[in-house]
Amino acid sequence: MNEDAVKWNERWQERAQDPWQPDPWLLRIRPLLPVGPLLDLACGRGRNALYLAEQGFAVTALDLAEEGLRQLRAEARRRNLTLDVRRCDLETLPDLGRACYAVVLDFFYLQRSLLPALREAVRPGGVAVLRTFSRAGDFPGEAPNADFVLEVGELPRLFPGWEVLLHEEGLEPSSKGGSLAGIVARKPLS
Repeated sequence: MNEDAVKWNERWQERAQDPWQPDPWLLRIRPLLPVGPLLDLACGRGRNALYLAEQGFAVTALDLAEEGLRQLRAEARRRNLTLDVRRCDLETLPDLGRACYAVVLDFFYLQRSLLPALREAVRPGGVAVLRTFSRAGDFPGEAPNADFVLEVGELPRLFPGWEVLLHEEGLEPSSKGGSLAGIVARKPLS
């Protein structure tokens, strides 16, 4: 098992008793999401996946950490929900499919090399939703690894030709420093 999987398995074991609350920003943007097949990348314990499955989405949830996925499967059974839950190392650049999903969701996982596959997985008229850390605010102490933090104004540039339904950055401070950025972008029909 690689170091990242070990780290995340430990994190999800420590948080096993945390509530299953979906991200507050997801609750705000929910009306912008077309119903249909949904892919949740780097889903962790699946708090967003569970919420969206309850909202009628056919959810596929991917993550590296088997512990988080185990907790997600158990909670889905408890709620009588059906989700397609899979272990996947996203750093290997897996094939996410082509035009398969009405929504591709990516919260707090920034891997720029995965973005072409993410965009390809969204069907025409579907949306990509990204929410993660941004340099739009101050970072106390040492700045984090630039690989995992968006530059100011970067999100809209990642979706050229797509309709930006919502883009926010710098409005909400992050507990890790800096701020959060988010986008809901709709893929063109043609």
